[in-house]
Amino acid sequence: MFITFAKVISFLILLIGFMGCGDAETYNQAPPKVLLEINKVLDQWRQGYETEDVNAYIGTFWEEGFLYVSDWGTDGDKTDDLEFDDIRQERDAAIRVFEKYQDIEIELSVPPEISMNKDGTQVEVRNHYRIQLFISDGHSLEGGFSGVYAEGDNLFIFEKRNDEWRIAEWHDESFSEEEIRIANSL
Repeated sequence: MFITFAKVISFLILLIGFMGCGDAETYNQAPPKVLLEINKVLDQWRQGYETEDVNAYIGTFWEEGFLYVSDWGTDGDKTDDLEFDDIRQERDAAIRVFEKYQDIEIELSVPPEISMNKDGTQVEVRNHYRIQLFISDGHSLEGGFSGVYAEGDNLFIFEKRNDEWRIAEWHDESFSEEEIRIANSL
């Protein structure tokens, strides 16, 4: 009985070992070089926005085929979604924010979740963000506030064109006030 039990255990250990071996096709995992390139673009995206450098910020996007969609924290309600399919709209929106706010701070989760398509030309990037925007001294927003806070999840679709990665689509899945309270245990 003990010998049979030992044989079964040995067989199971051998089977588990074989299951862990081999190079199965994992095309959804981006190679390290791509991860570095994607993170470089994300860093430029964040820095461009924080430093109010509209050209650096807009330079992270592909103009052709650009899409931005925000659900405004109401993921079940498509009627209030904001959508830009022209990079000039995103540029104008960024300029309006830069004119209104003095100090912008963005925190992105690291590392982002990255999956690549089979032919290696498109990468889906998910990360969590927190952003704080402060109005200049001597001014206030409605309600007497000196700034705003937002939080949510980004879904970026990166495309590789001419051997360069940039953002083609940005889906901003904002949190509602209640979701922010829950996420931060407030």
